[in-house]
Amino acid sequence: MLGCGQGSFQVRGHQLGHALGARVLSRTPEPADLAWADVVVLIKRTDPSWADLAYQDGKPVVWDALDFWQQPEHNILLESQAVALLKERAATIGPHLCIGATESMAKALGGAYLPHHARPGLKPTKVRDQVWTVAYEGTKKYLGCWATALEQACADRGWRFAINPVDLRIADIVVAFRDGKWDGWMCREWKSGVKIVNAMAIGRPIISQPSAAMRELQPDGSVIDRIEDLGDALDLWASKKARLHVAEEHEARVQVFSQSAVAEQYRRILQGVVDG
Repeated sequence: MLGCGQGSFQVRGHQLGHALGARVLSRTPEPADLAWADVVVLIKRTDPSWADLAYQDGKPVVWDALDFWQQPEHNILLESQAVALLKERAATIGPHLCIGATESMAKALGGAYLPHHARPGLKPTKVRDQVWTVAYEGTKKYLGCWATALEQACADRGWRFAINPVDLRIADIVVAFRDGKWDGWMCREWKSGVKIVNAMAIGRPIISQPSAAMRELQPDGSVIDRIEDLGDALDLWASKKARLHVAEEHEARVQVFSQSAVAEQYRRILQGVVDG
């Protein structure tokens, strides 16, 4: 598995790669690496020449296309422009199979879909009687105007808004938003649901914007697109009864998003490529 960078490559490459027993590299593969491999997976924005090396060695290539675009530069692209960019990138690699991070992305690629897995170690904690903490994991600047709105809404209710808490399990409610230049059609349709499955793993409701991941994964939570609706969404999940229901629903579904389950999906996809 070849790729580089933090974030999604750490999850898709290092975590799943190690679960698969793969060699995970952030450098040009050497002949010994290619000789060892049955299939070569390029993840995210890798050097297309690495695919050429794999082909020269007679190895099939898979492109896992999550987060392939430049941000924020490409976030302004409309659907037709985004699809054209995606297909152009795929053509430079010429893979036997493409993998999308959402069903929407997989459809655009004419390829396979693989969800993100929940972060290893995340497990449900007891649902508190009252909400104490609303949490967001990610880069604060991506929130834009939502950051101030969340801080104020939580303060008004005597709650705490935490960004990147040491342990996500302290959260009573999880939120995920993007704004301004960090938002766009590709972000809504092709960003994986990693924040969603992490919320599901700890048995918490998530409040987020309309997106392919929210449609496809169907977590218990709220979908809003206006800051004016934030207060009502928070108040809905202030109810312990509502949050207990979420915990029960997510516990029944979250195993399919565990690292082992998603790694097995990945293995089946790659085995299909090897078998031809």
